[in-house]
Amino acid sequence: MKCLRVGRGSRGRSALLPALLVCLAAAAGVARAQERDEVVRVESQLVQTDVTVVDKAGRFVGGLGREQFELRVDGRPVPVAFFERVTGGLPKGEESAAPPGGGAAPRRPAAAARPQGRVVVFFLDDLHLSLDSLGRTRSALARFLEEEMAPGDVAAFFTASGQLGFLQQFTDNKAVLRAALARLRPLPDTVRDTDRPPMSEHVAVRIANGDREAASFYVEEILKGFATKAGGARGMNQQGVFEMVRGRATNIAKGMESAAAATLGSLEQLVRAAGRVEGRKLIFFISDGFYLDGKNSASGANHRLQLVTDAAARTSSVVYSIDARGLFAPFNDATGEKAHDPKGRLERAAIGEAMLSQDGLSALAGDTGGEFLKNTNYFDRWVSRVLEETSNYYRVAWRPEGEEQRAGRFRRVEISVAGRPDLTVRLHRGYVPGAARAAEEAKESKESKGSEPKAGAAKAEQKGLETDFRAALSAPVGLRDLPTALSASFVDVPGSGAVLTSSVEVAADALDYGAEGREAAAVDVVGVVLSEQGKQVTNFRTRLSVAAAAAAAATPSRGGAREGVIYNHRAPLAPGLYMVKAAARDARGGHLGSASQWIEIPDLSKGRLALSSIHLGGREVAGGATAKEAPQVQFSVDRRFARSSRLSFLAFVYNAARAGGAGGVDLSLAVRVLRDNRAVVTAPARKLAPEPGGDAARIPVNGAVSLGQLPAGRYELEISVADNAARSNVAGRVWFDVE
Repeated sequence: MKCLRVGRGSRGRSALLPALLVCLAAAAGVARAQERDEVVRVESQLVQTDVTVVDKAGRFVGGLGREQFELRVDGRPVPVAFFERVTGGLPKGEESAAPPGGGAAPRRPAAAARPQGRVVVFFLDDLHLSLDSLGRTRSALARFLEEEMAPGDVAAFFTASGQLGFLQQFTDNKAVLRAALARLRPLPDTVRDTDRPPMSEHVAVRIANGDREAASFYVEEILKGFATKAGGARGMNQQGVFEMVRGRATNIAKGMESAAAATLGSLEQLVRAAGRVEGRKLIFFISDGFYLDGKNSASGANHRLQLVTDAAARTSSVVYSIDARGLFAPFNDATGEKAHDPKGRLERAAIGEAMLSQDGLSALAGDTGGEFLKNTNYFDRWVSRVLEETSNYYRVAWRPEGEEQRAGRFRRVEISVAGRPDLTVRLHRGYVPGAARAAEEAKESKESKGSEPKAGAAKAEQKGLETDFRAALSAPVGLRDLPTALSASFVDVPGSGAVLTSSVEVAADALDYGAEGREAAAVDVVGVVLSEQGKQVTNFRTRLSVAAAAAAAATPSRGGAREGVIYNHRAPLAPGLYMVKAAARDARGGHLGSASQWIEIPDLSKGRLALSSIHLGGREVAGGATAKEAPQVQFSVDRRFARSSRLSFLAFVYNAARAGGAGGVDLSLAVRVLRDNRAVVTAPARKLAPEPGGDAARIPVNGAVSLGQLPAGRYELEISVADNAARSNVAGRVWFDVE
């Protein structure tokens, strides 16, 4: 991307910076995510859902037409009003239509389309995960990070208890996800029964529902205990003891119901938050299983399941549930302790216990359009297959009518393929009508704001600005109404140590230059840097003035580059993992954009070989500087480059060993360009040494790669440095887009 020079007094006149404090190069993967219209729109126009059709072998069935789909809502046939086929996230429908619900075309120029990666979320039901299951899950997730997560992918780890805290984030940064895994801990089982003889959760539910045969075992054991301790059970009322046993069972059952409802409540919040991430979301729900309560109360697990289903349909999310126990045998209680029952009453009561513990997992996947993955000890191997499977689907929409539109109760949806009972159809099996209620709530909110005492114009404007920025910075993903990119990287500066530079770039052609497009535009920029615990360590705020001529200059060139307005903020920071959040607001138009990025600063004091952040820049191969004019490379914020350019890179090596105790070093450099973790360009290895008179503590690594041979898409540049004297090595990667 090209950069504009912007006026701000005597500061920030140019985006070109010295080598040690360059305009940084890292737009977060979540910066391309934006708040979108809900997928299920319960309005007077259309309700739509995604549908996957597979054969008996689990293969996607393509080539189906709208006329082959039969749709029912609450058992009543409903005609299909809209239909399209989606392949790899791109619609290939039989007809073209505006999004359900309509909406005006965007007023301002949209950012160029970016290659869309996969959005994968792992929800760990730590309220129902044993220590063994948690260990297997951690290993599987680590394997996904190192072997299956590709450039452009956005991933997140969430837990039912929220124990990961601030690290529960949508991110493309593997260091954040590794830190989240390291923080994962088993939780104490608050539902487990500690009385004797032990009572399993399943048996407790049976007794609470009136199973007297199972209860009779505990009644007899209690009576025996009283007889032993008191010298006899004379006067004990058997019915009274039965009520004691049933009360104990009821308490266990209520604890189970509460834990299941808490899990599904956390999942619902996650699914709704995921709706602000662009594209289809794949959520893996990992658990040892939970029981559904069979009730439909406002606080029960079944009702929560309906809310999750509704949220998944609205946000284009699909849930695949995984039994973390893998292959397992039926159990008697959570500890494996078995109550001795010669008459076999508990064994009869426990029939189907293992399968019933999977009912919740099965219902969750079935109702949200996914699949229940079970009975294997290698559930991590499912990830790639499921990712491929969910990239192809059909989109089906219909027009709700009458009471169906107005009522607030859950509506059950069924879709089948006519004449093909051999095919399995996966879809979101219901939704909760609520658009009218939401509109009324929005109206009441607007009226309440209008009734508030009016402040002065300046104060009102400032209050609105603060509210907008607070909402943008607290959003789980970036806002894209105003195209905004963020770059965060570090270098070690003599006398200062590690310095983090946060660069915010706003598309100049998206700003408001007045009615005739001749007035100067202004953009407010704010940002905050947070530790991995979520604590603020520094912040920044400024207003940039942009001349009207910038809009014309910002028109994309032949190479696809767009000019932007850049603000840089620098702050020395201690080693650690940090999150940078930034937001920009068009002062005249009020449009907002935001982005976030994680960055890890290594501890150089430990003396280990280390790399700075990798900075990327580009220059046109043809039509550039003459041979006598060495062109100055502009480092990119959004890392989007034309195929006609050469990709330049710069990084610094720290803590290189001195060869033979002298001042020299023995370093080797290897450079590769990768796509989907496979090398597509490999440069010959070469020796690396500091320039004569240069700083041996900060050895620059630079070079260039021609992009003309690469098709458009997302890539990674990998820099590997081997310290032959110390027999150590270090590597770094950074993604970029070729257009």
